[in-house]
Amino acid sequence: MKLQTFVFINFIVSFLSDIVLNDISNPPKLIPFNSKIIDSLKPYFKNKSIIISGIYAGITICLTLLGVSLLSKTIYNFHTPNNFYELLKYLLLAFPIGYIVDMGIDKFNIFGKTLVPYYKIAGAGFWGAMAFVFSIIISFLLQKYLIPLL
Repeated sequence: MKLQTFVFINFIVSFLSDIVLNDISNPPKLIPFNSKIIDSLKPYFKNKSIIISGIYAGITICLTLLGVSLLSKTIYNFHTPNNFYELLKYLLLAFPIGYIVDMGIDKFNIFGKTLVPYYKIAGAGFWGAMAFVFSIIISFLLQKYLIPLL
């Protein structure tokens, strides 16, 4: 798999995922959706363009992904996973790095104080790492199985 394509697909996946989070954190009154973690994202999304917050998510994922890819190349001798075994090894690096990056985002208020309510409820680390892992898995599947068909 090409690193550039993998990074681009991760950007798109995280961009779209952020838009979905934005939408479900502000559901129409007719839809009874209640989640303390999702609701705690309202202040973050309130005064941001849906596009801008998606771009922030995409950039964050891509910068973190580049770090994981460099580490993966050093340790495993591949930048991006090409099969499920390599994906598993890649994720073993990605989760702790994603965890640390999310903790840094919280500690240094990278995206401002509007995420403080989210981090108070969800905590720093785990959910950021899971979002990163989700993006990697979806991007891997898209690049491996969908893109070759296009």
